[in-house]
Amino acid sequence: MSTPKSAIPMLAVHQADKAIDFYIKVFGAVEVTRMVTDDGKVEHAEIRVGDARIMIADEFPGHNRAAKSLGGTPVIIYLYVDRVDDVVERAVHEGAASLRPIQDLPHGDRVGKIEDPFGHVWMVACPLK
Repeated sequence: MSTPKSAIPMLAVHQADKAIDFYIKVFGAVEVTRMVTDDGKVEHAEIRVGDARIMIADEFPGHNRAAKSLGGTPVIIYLYVDRVDDVVERAVHEGAASLRPIQDLPHGDRVGKIEDPFGHVWMVACPLK
């Protein structure tokens, strides 16, 4: 049996170019690569958020479905940051919806829950010290 090297989430969205810009502004992502079709849709892009890689693409029927097309997502991405309050505030300012206010949780993290403008849900957290 082959040993896995890594697992990389792939987010399907509408307006992938705007999603990438959002992740750069809000999470400090770094764009690694982007491939665009002749009509301008992002068929494949990769960003880094901290040490995590995330792939992003526009919706292509028959290949992927955007969270908004499905009425939401069952997946939550848990993102550790240095200053959760700043990141959640910036996310909401840039168009994210606050799904749960920032709070200190018993398991030791300070956490806020948002839905980005593209339908993906993020738990933004930092460890309590």
